[in-house]
Amino acid sequence: MAARCCRRKFSFNLITVEPGLFCYMLAYFLFMPTFQAFVYNKVCLDKYNETLCGSLRNKTFQEDHKTEEDFVQSETSYWILKKNIVDQVPSCLIVVFILGSFGDKVGRKLPAILPSVGATLSSLVCLLMSIYPSSKVEYVMIAGAVNGLSGGFSGQLMAVYSYVTHVADPANRTMRLGFIEAVNFLAGTFGVFISGVMLDNTSFIFVFAFTAGCSFLGLVYAIIRLENLTASTSRPEGESFCEYWFLGSLKESGRCMMKKREEKRTLYIFLLLVVFSLLVIGTMSEPDVILLFTRRAPLSWSQTTLGYYQGLENFLRSLMLFTVLPLCRKLRNTTLSLWGLASKVIGLVVLGLSKRTWQVFLVSVISMFQGFPLAVLRSIMSDMVSQDEHGRIFGLSAAVNSIGGLMASVIFNALYPATLDFFPGFSFIMAAGLCLVATLIMLWLHFVLKRLVLDDSMITKNVTGDTGDISKGDIQVETTHF
Repeated sequence: MAARCCRRKFSFNLITVEPGLFCYMLAYFLFMPTFQAFVYNKVCLDKYNETLCGSLRNKTFQEDHKTEEDFVQSETSYWILKKNIVDQVPSCLIVVFILGSFGDKVGRKLPAILPSVGATLSSLVCLLMSIYPSSKVEYVMIAGAVNGLSGGFSGQLMAVYSYVTHVADPANRTMRLGFIEAVNFLAGTFGVFISGVMLDNTSFIFVFAFTAGCSFLGLVYAIIRLENLTASTSRPEGESFCEYWFLGSLKESGRCMMKKREEKRTLYIFLLLVVFSLLVIGTMSEPDVILLFTRRAPLSWSQTTLGYYQGLENFLRSLMLFTVLPLCRKLRNTTLSLWGLASKVIGLVVLGLSKRTWQVFLVSVISMFQGFPLAVLRSIMSDMVSQDEHGRIFGLSAAVNSIGGLMASVIFNALYPATLDFFPGFSFIMAAGLCLVATLIMLWLHFVLKRLVLDDSMITKNVTGDTGDISKGDIQVETTHF
């Protein structure tokens, strides 16, 4: 048995969603900073001439034209907010009502394909807007809509995590989910690192064509490689199509959340989702604000410098997930989560107070363990539900991710312009406060779940005798380290 597991560990068959996910995330992380710079450029050119817009990157010129710079930054933040609403609201609804339940009932392949379709079309819309510079900035709403209606970023995460937890050994689930997180951040490393260099040396046309190609490559891989796994039964007799797919999906998502479970696990799942949402809101404050924050004096970064910073940040996250997380597999999941949350809180505080470039780059080192909590939270939640509920629980977490991202956009894209005059870094300090609340909740769960595992272990000994000689299939607690 052990030998067979060892052989499987190095089998290429264990590589399933990862290459497609890498292509999608590479396109996503390359698209986001490029899109923000694209909107910034379009807003400026709609109001001012090309000479002034090109000079706004100069630190001295910014100080002499503070009114113009504040206007462009405020308007850019406003349009990014509107695009995020158009993108993330449909994404949340699609994931909750359709994709999560579809993966459990019919198969997990289509939910892994659709987000790549939307990402490809979204990049093509921005590509067309780049080819025709006279196009209005309002057309970016189309890019957001097509991406959201396909499930978007949240749909992609739900699909890959559902697929991996379906095929993963429960004993290695946290490691597999950590590997998925590492692939995300590794793709982010390449995406944001080359985004600035690519944009400064080519054009918006080239970058958006590249992101469309990456998304399409991920789409082709998913079609060819992934199996149509399913964990549920067919539609019950007498239940209408509408009730089964829409009302039924909503009921099942709610039932998955509110279902009575032993040892107060329903409460723990709810609290884990709260921690998840606070962490998402705190994390999403950075990509929405960082470009504007670093372009403003005294930092006055170029797109290339921003790409270097974000590339280093994502590289260190992925490196910790590839190396440190597997070495810490003996530690409890909640311990790893607290470690990552502390890293995130301190990093956001330092970022908000930064006035020099080296201080901002220091943040990437301080916060390099921030990838731990999301992998751990997903692993704990999947351990608390049955396999045929994985699609729904990851659908809920993806919906929370979508709603959290939307809330972050509303909060921080409104907060940043309002605090520009007296404290430009206030948004990051507020995000740190939200992550601190998440840390306190996780600290309480750390002690509560420890008692839960101890109680379950006592029950195991009573059932099996003093020797505790049981197989892994007899009881799940032996491989679950809350």
